[in-house]
Amino acid sequence: MRLPRFDYYSPNSLPEALTWLTEHRDPGIKILAGGTDLLVDIRGKVIPDGHRPRCQQHRRGPWSARAAAVEPVNCLMALSRVPELRGISLDGSRLRIGAMTTIAELERSPVIRELLTGLSDGAAQLGSPLVRNRGSYGGNLCNARPAADTAIPTLSLAGKLVLVSSRGERIVDHGDFVTAPGATVLESDEILKEVVFDIPDERRGSGYIKLANRKSLEISMVGAAAALTFEPAESGAGRRSGERGNIVREARIALGAVAPKPLLTAEAGEYLKGRKFDPDSAAEAARIAADTARPITDHRGSAGYRKMMVEVLVRRVLNLCRDRALTGVAREVNV
Repeated sequence: MRLPRFDYYSPNSLPEALTWLTEHRDPGIKILAGGTDLLVDIRGKVIPDGHRPRCQQHRRGPWSARAAAVEPVNCLMALSRVPELRGISLDGSRLRIGAMTTIAELERSPVIRELLTGLSDGAAQLGSPLVRNRGSYGGNLCNARPAADTAIPTLSLAGKLVLVSSRGERIVDHGDFVTAPGATVLESDEILKEVVFDIPDERRGSGYIKLANRKSLEISMVGAAAALTFEPAESGAGRRSGERGNIVREARIALGAVAPKPLLTAEAGEYLKGRKFDPDSAAEAARIAADTARPITDHRGSAGYRKMMVEVLVRRVLNLCRDRALTGVAREVNV
């Protein structure tokens, strides 16, 4: 790997990092988290574009996983020594995940597996064990790729991103964070501090399913995540036990690799709200979700095939969410 020359700065605290960014506002400064994407992006080309014909159509498309150009880098600021950016904490009904928490920590955390099962699914399917041990949650989100394996479940679970600078902090819904492939609303003096999730009191099931050409170290062809919250079950005179237990109170369905950024299919979620969950309602929600997808054709798959698989994967992930909410068991995911 041929890397350009750059300076390196490693602060020991969040205030130190923010002060340094304020004093050195420069587009040539990049924030280094795990580095599993950034170091690849800034390296020199070993194989010229003309020697990779299978990728030409992919690069000419309206969007792609690597569509955003990487600006020249003259300095990397590493966050590996900033303790305020690490850890998973549960405070009542609010769960916080530090931006420098590794993907492997998300995958192994029993709290994440129980309360944010879809995010655990995404972490388990990202890259390889080596990548997961090094890559960070915040880095995967800030990389802003349409197929990012933690971004899709984060969107379905309504994650809120806490952005901090010397000017203060602001909270951004994940759906508003990514603006284009590789681009976010982060200002040059801001850092993603943590991601916050509200945990509902009602029964909720979530999941993420990824379709790719191989089982690991692959960008998804289609990704589908969902989170379903159900009305509490009721029983009593004149009522069949559990009569309301199959009524959807809240539904969020998110798609990856079928639009320029992670896509929340609000229409499909609205269709399910207040309805009894059954095979017919799940199939109709999946059809609506497929209609909202805007995939492209590239070397991983055609637009038509991707649309077909959106419908299949959404139907599967919705049934997975229903099973998990009903049983409380986080089953393994198989495509």
